[in-house]
Amino acid sequence: MTEKELRQSYVNAAVSYLGCKESNGSHKKIIDLYNSHKPLARNYAVKYTDSWCATFVSAMAIKTGLTDIIPTECGCGQMIQLFQKLGA
Repeated sequence: MTEKELRQSYVNAAVSYLGCKESNGSHKKIIDLYNSHKPLARNYAVKYTDSWCATFVSAMAIKTGLTDIIPTECGCGQMIQLFQKLGA
């Protein structure tokens, strides 16, 4: 895949989850996808009641097979640090 195609695959994956909400439990599939990836960042399994913004970014990387360039993490602060280490 070209870089453009890889980017588009990530965006397409993210768009496919539009409308997922905590209020109806539809966000659980995102959490489950993240938790299925091993090893878990910091060995922490995200709970359905946790904030899931960084988890979503990671889950889309997992879904699209881009974890080699998008680090998996469930915390925003830690994810920022990982991206900074990559020079992003």
